[in-house]
Amino acid sequence: MRSPKTTKNPPQMCIDCGACTKKCEFLTKYDINLLDFSKRPDLAYSCFLCDKCYQVCPKDISGNEIALNLRDLAPKPFRYLNFQKSPYLFANNSPKQSRELVFFGCNFTGYYPKTTRKIIEIFGEAGIDFSIDCCGKPLYEAHRGYFDETKKHLDELFAAKGVETLICACPNCYHFLKDKVSVKIKTLYEKYEELGLAADIEEEAHMFFPCPERNGREIFNTMAHRIKNKKESFKDVNCCGLGGLARGEEPEIAKQYPITVRNKNTPNIYTYCATCAGNFAKNGCKNVKHVASYMLGVNESPNLSYLKNVLGLKFYKRSRK
Repeated sequence: MRSPKTTKNPPQMCIDCGACTKKCEFLTKYDINLLDFSKRPDLAYSCFLCDKCYQVCPKDISGNEIALNLRDLAPKPFRYLNFQKSPYLFANNSPKQSRELVFFGCNFTGYYPKTTRKIIEIFGEAGIDFSIDCCGKPLYEAHRGYFDETKKHLDELFAAKGVETLICACPNCYHFLKDKVSVKIKTLYEKYEELGLAADIEEEAHMFFPCPERNGREIFNTMAHRIKNKKESFKDVNCCGLGGLARGEEPEIAKQYPITVRNKNTPNIYTYCATCAGNFAKNGCKNVKHVASYMLGVNESPNLSYLKNVLGLKFYKRSRK
């Protein structure tokens, strides 16, 4: 596996090779390349931020970076997003001191309530508290300035609880927060190993890698040894369809991604992103499996009673032990 890219160059370095357009449904739809995109503020919210273009660009230009820059110039208000996420309506935090903190983010609890409760129970026995909260990534993607309040809230929360290490259940939270908060960050799967919880997955596992993992697979590398029969069946699918807040501007492209996954007709779809899993299940994909749930032996399918689940876990009471 090649080393992940780290440099992101300005779009003016484009050599008009067309590699980005060939690999991106959005760029193909508008018949543009990344340099053209950088001149189209009207398309700022049409990009899914998957950065497939960055993977294939010989000049290391990032469509994700271009889109965020364009959004900063003319941000949309996203009033409902701000209402729901800042502060997060379904948050569950406590003043309990905890040097390590398992951070579920938003969607894990909504689609995997049984797995969430099991993790809370087992980690609680090891003296690890939990947080259900928004990492701020959706706000940041809407306009980078929207993240400021969330960052302040998280910094204050971690400081008040004495948190030294954050254990992320969500790949989006992990990759987004790792360079934005002062605490150390580790994956849920690293903690599984430390606690002796991780079981091998022996069956054929058709892996769908979430967007932030496409460049380096940093999280996957911490648990790949447990997945004995990995298959890469979705290399031509850039996103689950929910990336980058683009669904509103590009509903047809957003709809096509899970349909393509469904039409592969694989015996199972393994992912480690609850958002991807939930969207696939909602769009008719069968046998969608989350690595975190199956390694723990809960074997939970995506639960589509989302509102009921997040409300139930918002009011989940911690053990007094």
